[in-house]
Amino acid sequence: MTAKTSNILYYSGLILLAIGAFGLTFAAFFAIIGLLVFIVGIILILVSIKKSWKHRLIPIGLFLIGIVAFWPIWRALNAVGPEVFLIPENYRGRVNIVYKKGCGINLEKSEEGLVYKIPNDGILVLDKEQKFGFIEHTYYLIDSKGVRTELPKMDVRDFNEEWTLEKNSNEPPRDKLGVFHWGRTGSMLRMIDENGEVSNQDDLYTYSEFYVSTYKDLTDRFDFKYERKFDSIRDIKIEKCKTVVK
Repeated sequence: MTAKTSNILYYSGLILLAIGAFGLTFAAFFAIIGLLVFIVGIILILVSIKKSWKHRLIPIGLFLIGIVAFWPIWRALNAVGPEVFLIPENYRGRVNIVYKKGCGINLEKSEEGLVYKIPNDGILVLDKEQKFGFIEHTYYLIDSKGVRTELPKMDVRDFNEEWTLEKNSNEPPRDKLGVFHWGRTGSMLRMIDENGEVSNQDDLYTYSEFYVSTYKDLTDRFDFKYERKFDSIRDIKIEKCKTVVK
C-alpha cells in the first residue's frame, strides 16, 4: 500500500467516524445507520497501515469516549417522563391522550411526575403540545378509594401465532390483563367537518394511545366496529371542547 492510498483511507475513515458519531449522538434515533458508518470509518482507519498505531487508535478512542459520555446527556434531554397513568379499575379498551392546544385541561406535576387521570370514556384531552422522546410510563388501575394496581406493559410480539417464525417458549397467558401498544402515537385532521365544509389547521391534533386489555380481547372484542365507535366519541368530545373554548 502506498502512502497516498493510506492517507486517503485514513482521512476518509476520520470523516466517516465524525459522521457516524453525529448519527450516534445528535441523531440517535437513526443510531443503526450511524453505527454502520462509524464501523466503516474504524475499518478504513485500521487498514491505513502507513499510519502508526498511535495515529490510528487515538482518534478512534476519542470518538468512542465522546459518544459514551454524550449518550446519558442526550437521553436525559430527550426523555418524556416520568409519567403516571391512572385508569378506572373497570375500564377495558383503547385509551387516547389527545393533545389539542387551546382545548382541554392542563396537567400539574407531582412527586411522581405528570399524572394522567383517564376518564371513564378513555379519552383525555390536554391543552398542550405533544412531546416526543424516550418514555418512562407507569400504568395503574385505580378504584373508588384510590387504591392502585399496577398493570404490566405487554408486547403482542411475545405471543405465538401461525405466522410467528420464532416461537416464544415463555408465551404469557392470553387472558392476562395488561397495557398493549403503549407509546403509540398518531395525528388526525378531520378533512370535512360536521357542516360538510373543508377543515382547517384548527382541526389538527396529535394523540398517544394504549390499550387496557388481554391479548385475546385485542382482536376478539376490540375490533373494527369498536374502533369506529371510539373514534366517533373522540371526535365529538374534541368538537365539544372547541365549542366551550370559543
